[in-house]
Amino acid sequence: MGKEPIRAVIFDSDGTLVETERVSYGVLATELDRHGIPMTLEEALEDWSGADMNEMLRVLQARASVKLPDDFMDTFRAAQRVRLETETEPIDGAMELLSELALPRGVASNAPVYKVELCLRTAGLIDYFDTSHIYSAYEVDAWKPEPDVFLHAASSMGFPASQCAVVEDSAPGVEAARAAGMHVFALDPRGRMDLPSDVERLERLEHLLRFLPGHR
Repeated sequence: MGKEPIRAVIFDSDGTLVETERVSYGVLATELDRHGIPMTLEEALEDWSGADMNEMLRVLQARASVKLPDDFMDTFRAAQRVRLETETEPIDGAMELLSELALPRGVASNAPVYKVELCLRTAGLIDYFDTSHIYSAYEVDAWKPEPDVFLHAASSMGFPASQCAVVEDSAPGVEAARAAGMHVFALDPRGRMDLPSDVERLERLEHLLRFLPGHR
C-alpha cells in the first residue's frame, strides 16, 4: 500500500458495484453467434472479464475469420440495454459500503457513461454518486489495463492519484490502478485472483471500510 492517506475512492462498475457481466456477456454471446462467432457465456467470463471490448472483438473476428457488420455494436448495445434496465442488481455489500462511506467517491469504467449510469440507477445506487464523477475510458480513448481513466478520474475529482483508492474486480482493472500509482483493492470473494503483494483482497465490498481513515 502507498504511504499517503486515502482521501477519495474510485470504483469500477461492472462486477464491482453492479452485477451485470453475466447479462452483458450473455447478450454478446448471442449476438456473436448470429454472425458465426461461437462463444459461450462461461468462455466470455473466464477469458474477457474486464477487457477492452474493441480488442476482444478484434481478436474474436480474427480467430473466426469473420467480419462483423458496421452496426454490430449498435445492435449489441440496444439488446444489452433492454436486459440491463430490468436485470441489474447491486453487488453484495454495495449499499452497506456506500451508505457508510464518508470519503468522496467516483466511478471509472471501461464502459460508456450512459451504461454506467443506467446500471447504477437500476441497481438503486445512483443516488450515492455525483454523476459528474462518473468517468469512462471512452472519454480518454484508452481502456484498462491502461491507467488513463483512473488518472482522469482522480484529476477531475481534485485528488492526487497517490491519495486515491481504487476498487476493482478484474485483472486489467487492478493492473490499471497499480500503473496509476493508487491504493488498490481487489474484490475477489472466491480468492481466484493472483494478486501482487501491494493489492489488498476484499472478500466483501463493505470490508473496504476497514482500510479507510475514520472507519476503522
